[in-house]
Amino acid sequence: MKKGIKKAITSPAKETVITDHKRPIHGFCYTHFNMKEEHLTDIEHQFLSALPDGRDNAVTLLKLSRTLNINKHKVSEIVARLRNAGYLVGSSKSRPNGVYFIITAQEFWETVNTIKKSIQSQQATLDALMIHEERFTRE
Repeated sequence: MKKGIKKAITSPAKETVITDHKRPIHGFCYTHFNMKEEHLTDIEHQFLSALPDGRDNAVTLLKLSRTLNINKHKVSEIVARLRNAGYLVGSSKSRPNGVYFIITAQEFWETVNTIKKSIQSQQATLDALMIHEERFTRE
């Protein structure tokens, strides 16, 4: 699939109105194409350029860190920042593992479910720690 954009038709049933909303050529409307890219850092632009489309083309954080000449932790921070800004960055822990632009509903829901499981795991850890809360006073 070729990366690119085409203008969206917002009201096809009525009058055809061409807007400035951008869509990738493969037909899905992605939030990351609507984001104001002037707020991105150079490294975030480089990251987005290096990020492949679809889970089948996922690239590991280690490979991206080598490509971008930054450490793996920094790549994780970039993923988090871009997701928080609305970019559809998917991730997979099974083969092929890595990160990618989400292009299908299945990829979207796999990523959502992975994040939900992570939240549940973190919540269970926090709950276990909070059992000891009264032993410690805040300063």
